[in-house]
Amino acid sequence: MRDSKARFGAPLKDAYSEERVTFLILNQYRNGSGYKDVVGKLYHFPLRYLKALSELPSPFIYYEPREGGGQIYFGTGKITSVYEDTEDVGHAFAEIGEFREFPTAVDFYSAPGNGTWENAKTMRNSVRRVETTVFDDILKAGGIVPDVSAPPETSVSAVEDLQHELRSLPGPGKRAVPILRRIRRILESYERPSAITNLVKRTRGDSCQLCASRGFLKRDSNRYCEVHHLFHLAKDPPSECLSPEYLVVLCANCHRKMHYGDVGNPSAVPNGWKITIEGADVIFATKGTEPNKTSI
Repeated sequence: MRDSKARFGAPLKDAYSEERVTFLILNQYRNGSGYKDVVGKLYHFPLRYLKALSELPSPFIYYEPREGGGQIYFGTGKITSVYEDTEDVGHAFAEIGEFREFPTAVDFYSAPGNGTWENAKTMRNSVRRVETTVFDDILKAGGIVPDVSAPPETSVSAVEDLQHELRSLPGPGKRAVPILRRIRRILESYERPSAITNLVKRTRGDSCQLCASRGFLKRDSNRYCEVHHLFHLAKDPPSECLSPEYLVVLCANCHRKMHYGDVGNPSAVPNGWKITIEGADVIFATKGTEPNKTSI
């Protein structure tokens, strides 16, 4: 369990520090996590563990716990940035780069001398620091030998990863059904809380751009709202559509309406997008200093 006791209201870490390196173990189930994790891309955690991620980038090793898991170490990567989950009070996301799955999973009880790799008393912490020598030894046992002479890889954020994937696919008018499904999966991922969706919420406020209602108050005294990608369900979305101008702020009810209601495809207008919703044309202003919604 990643127990949550802390609360947070300010921006989180999104910068590199080469002065110190913190080596971490992250509890992670390969299947069936109760958190909003994406293995190798995003780690969802309670803010009580934020202090452990005080130096970035932080190399880590994934560990699958005993309860419901294999009690093994199975992969490694680097945490490159951390940002608030604006839809789940007291939680945050860590973006992951350079992920590599172990060629051979490492059993918790396979340390040299027939011992365990970590002290069992520390295992209750889902995010925990580990000595450099232990970290390197687990890597080697898993079939990965760190190349200390290699230059550090360039960090790629989760959003940049999605942008690269989208640009690699065929453009509009040339896409088979499996490609369109893949694009819609990318756009659905883009709606999840991230540095960009958090920026959209901060700059546009917490009022729904469709019905103008404000979100309910969360336990941290901030208003709840969601972000919707206007081309998520479009038949043939443009290749360049991973940027804030394609996003709108909505209440939870209107977000469901945009996904399941009688909604047409977006068409460009000077300050944003026009969409027919339940027979009425609506303009979502997503460009300029005060984006909003105007019915016409």
